[in-house]
Amino acid sequence: MKKLLLGVAATALLTTGAIAADPVMAPETVYNSTTFDWDGFYLGLGISGTSWVPASPSYGYVDLIAGFNVTSGNMLFGGEGWISGYSDGAADSGYSGGIEGRIGYLMTPESLFYLSAGGMAFSGGAQYGQLGAGVEFAVTDNVSIHLQYKYDVWSSTIFNGHTVGISANWHF
Repeated sequence: MKKLLLGVAATALLTTGAIAADPVMAPETVYNSTTFDWDGFYLGLGISGTSWVPASPSYGYVDLIAGFNVTSGNMLFGGEGWISGYSDGAADSGYSGGIEGRIGYLMTPESLFYLSAGGMAFSGGAQYGQLGAGVEFAVTDNVSIHLQYKYDVWSSTIFNGHTVGISANWHF
């Protein structure tokens, strides 16, 4: 029995040094260097508001957005359409919709500056042309946030408007 205990003790002492001499490996660090993919189809949800000049009620909108982008180098070309429910907070409410073309420049792989031009129509029949500019930032691998300004011109040029909006877009 003494020989067995001495053998176990000797084995433990002899292997302890070998175990202690093994290098300790640090966890492997993995870097994800993927960039946002602006190309393709996207859907978005946003809010916006318009102030009309001369004095007229301001309108708030809830926007459902669909669009498509194509990039070439740092340039982005796209089209976007939207349907909105609107209200002036009093008696006037309804829906509107519009389309626009966009041309942009990718300042970084995750940030875009763009110009837009298009038109929209209201459920009451009014039609407007729009010129705009905006910035869009990738916040995850497939979600971007965009902020935009649009100058609205009514077809009869009686009213002009200033629209500011923000939306979250899911890219597919």
